[in-house]
Amino acid sequence: MSRFITESIVPYKGTESFRFGMRLDEVKSLLKEEHVAFDQMTESHNGCTPEVPWIVLRIEDSITLCFVEGILFEAVLENRYEGHLPNGIAVGMKMKDAAEIDATLQYDDEEEDYVSDNGYWIEDDLENYQIESITVFVPEASDGETFFRYDWIQECINRYGK
Repeated sequence: MSRFITESIVPYKGTESFRFGMRLDEVKSLLKEEHVAFDQMTESHNGCTPEVPWIVLRIEDSITLCFVEGILFEAVLENRYEGHLPNGIAVGMKMKDAAEIDATLQYDDEEEDYVSDNGYWIEDDLENYQIESITVFVPEASDGETFFRYDWIQECINRYGK
């Protein structure tokens, strides 16, 4: 188990090591330096307008990092991930406890997850009502219409200094 699965989760920024705006080759170099195995796949997004493929890295069955045009824009933390959001919410916590901590969490019927005004999404297990995953993302991902135009990529690079 690497240090990566215990890091803090930071809405709109990523985690301590994996910051939005990082380049794919930079993340892969960091993982290789730390001797952390990962799987890489490409999601084609055929049929989308525009058809911009995403590169996805899966790390230790706990971290999924998503890249568009080689830029990190989303992190999904799940399974054995031990880090917490700044408000204390973590994978494995009961959903009712999370809702008490963050009153802005609202269920999204279309996406079938909970959305927070504080910059993250939560997916829970319907059998035990525990948090299965926490997703953090660039601010533009909050608005699908803006996000899928991908004109935010250069701004993201500038914002995070990469």
